[in-house]
Amino acid sequence: MLLRSGMPGTTQAASCLHIRGVEAIGLEERFAKPVDTPMSAIQSVVALLVVVLDDDGIEGWGEIWCNFPRFGIHHRARMLQEVFAPALVGCTFESPEDAWTKLTAMSNVLRLQSGETGPVAAVIAGIDIALHDLAAKRAGLPLWQMLGGTTGRVPVYASLGRAEDIRPGIVRAWDRGFRAFKVRSAGGIANHVAVVRPVRELIGPSCELMLDVNASWNPDDALATIHQLAPERLAWLEEPIPVDASPAIWSALATAAPMPLAGGENMVTAQMFESALAGEALAVLQPDITKWGGFSGGLPLARRICAASRRFCPHMFTAAPGVLASAHLLAAVDSPDGVLEYGVTTNPLRDALLEGGPEEGVFTLPDAPGLGFAIDRTRLKRFRIAV
Repeated sequence: MLLRSGMPGTTQAASCLHIRGVEAIGLEERFAKPVDTPMSAIQSVVALLVVVLDDDGIEGWGEIWCNFPRFGIHHRARMLQEVFAPALVGCTFESPEDAWTKLTAMSNVLRLQSGETGPVAAVIAGIDIALHDLAAKRAGLPLWQMLGGTTGRVPVYASLGRAEDIRPGIVRAWDRGFRAFKVRSAGGIANHVAVVRPVRELIGPSCELMLDVNASWNPDDALATIHQLAPERLAWLEEPIPVDASPAIWSALATAAPMPLAGGENMVTAQMFESALAGEALAVLQPDITKWGGFSGGLPLARRICAASRRFCPHMFTAAPGVLASAHLLAAVDSPDGVLEYGVTTNPLRDALLEGGPEEGVFTLPDAPGLGFAIDRTRLKRFRIAV
């Protein structure tokens, strides 16, 4: 089974959680100008935070994925408040895993009737992160340590957004100590080479360089031309084609590719991850803890990825709770070659709550209990929106 609780390193032994309140916090920061992506043109960055409160007044913080479409933040907030909060408030759970299992079961018919597997999974994931933060605070331990990790130091790579001017962005990241970089492209082989070749020349042959095309490459064109990226020595090519392309196409592309293929951020069911682990196309798996699973689903999955000798590199491009949760998950599994995505584009929704950041390519997690960040709600006022 992919999903199970009670395994070593989970919070099954933690004290029971009695939930007194659930709060949704919507945040938005407008861009100076729209940014085009393969998904849609976007005009702002948004984040949906979830706060759970126990009878002792301890808060746990989590994050619900809502990046695309931007107005999805309102739908997920309503789902949190009207569907899941009533199933939490006043209830006692043995552990976060217990809550995750019960919430998943009680919402299954809704998921099927609405056809909204992704939004349902994201809301449950955000709640699960918050409950784990709460449980670790009650235990007085950093979350990564409570989950069985041996160190709170995780390697990171610089992830450049599409709004970033690549060369200055790479230089700024280099000056901050990053020595692994991911850039983005769309279109065909000429577009991809035009993006990665100057970066490879800039950073030299020893640094890891990754390319993310957000599933925008035509599969036939990708199969015919992917070999032209060989000189750039990519550490991985991320989501070259859609995640729901046939296994045969993925397998053929992996055979033709001169670099490892990566994906996973758009997998939102246990079955999708099972299929990825059963196949051999993806050498790098990148689940997003705010999109599916939280820690209750994400921790056993991460352990299976590592046990299968795949590279576990969590996807993350959101606000502070999501970034911290991904870092704690990576630290908890002691992955030998895992690396955390860290957006180097200015992100006020992350930086307003996150004290410090990576140094010399390493993100050192705080020693404080839970996710480890101090909550100053006054910093969030300028970004708050009604949800």
